[in-house]
Amino acid sequence: MSDAKAMRPVLLHAHLFKNAGTTLDWSLARSFSTGFCDHRDDASMRGNPQYLAEYLMDNQQIRALSSHWMPFPLPELDSVQLRPLVILRHPIERILSVYEFERRQAVDHPGTQKARDGDLQSYVRWRLEESTGPVIRNYQTRMLSGIYPGTGDSHQFECAAQLLEALPAFGIVERYRESAVLFEQALKSDFTEIDLSFQRQNVRDASDRRSPEERRASVEQELGELLEPVRSANSLDLALYELACERFDSDWQNLANAEALLHELDARCQQLGAP
Repeated sequence: MSDAKAMRPVLLHAHLFKNAGTTLDWSLARSFSTGFCDHRDDASMRGNPQYLAEYLMDNQQIRALSSHWMPFPLPELDSVQLRPLVILRHPIERILSVYEFERRQAVDHPGTQKARDGDLQSYVRWRLEESTGPVIRNYQTRMLSGIYPGTGDSHQFECAAQLLEALPAFGIVERYRESAVLFEQALKSDFTEIDLSFQRQNVRDASDRRSPEERRASVEQELGELLEPVRSANSLDLALYELACERFDSDWQNLANAEALLHELDARCQQLGAP
C-alpha cells in the first residue's frame, strides 16, 4: 500500500435526507470550488462501493464529494484516503422537516401527494406503514449501516454505531455551529484551506428562534396519539442519537479553545451575511 502521506485525501459527505446536508454542501462548494462534486447519480452510487472507488479514480480533481447514497462500508483505495462526514438529527424533530419538505415539492410521487393532501398526523400515519419507504422509521440507522432498507434490526444499529465510533468527528443538526468547528479541527491537517462557515440553506423558517427542545416538544404535541408508535418505529435512531450526543459532548469538552474557535466561526459566518 502507498505511504499514507502520499495518499490523496477526499472528503465524503453522506448527505442524509433532511439532516442539514444542503448547508454543509454549500460550505463545501464554497471551500473547494471545482474540487467539490455534488453527486446525483443515485442509482449508480447506491450500495455500490466499487462504483465510488472507480469514480474517484476517474476524477482525480475531486477533493470533496457529497451523495445522498454514500455506500457504506466505504471502499479501501491504495492512493485515496477517504474522510467521511456524517450529520445526525433527532428523529422526532426530523419528521416535521421531512413532512414540510415533501409538502413544498413540485414533483408528484406518493410522499409529496400524501404530504400535500393532509396534515402531519395523516402523513406520519401513512409513513409508519411497512409498505412505505422507511423515511421516518429508523432512517438514519438504516442509511449509516450500509444495509438499506433492511429490517431495522440490531445488526444495522451495530453497524451504524461502529461507523460513528470510527469517525474522527461527526455533526449534530441541533448543534450545527459546534459541528462545523469539530469538522474543521478534525480535517484541517489534510485540508488546510477548509472553511465551513455557512449561510443556512433549505431552512423551513429562518425566523424560528425556538430551542431544539421547544421545537421537538411542539412536534410531539402535534403527533398526539402517534407519538408512541413513532418512538417505537425509531427506537434505533433514538438510541443512535443518544450515543452520538454523548460522544459529541465529550469531543466538544475535550477540544482546546472550543469557545474561541466557535466565536471565530461565528465571525466568519457574519461576514457572509449569516444572521
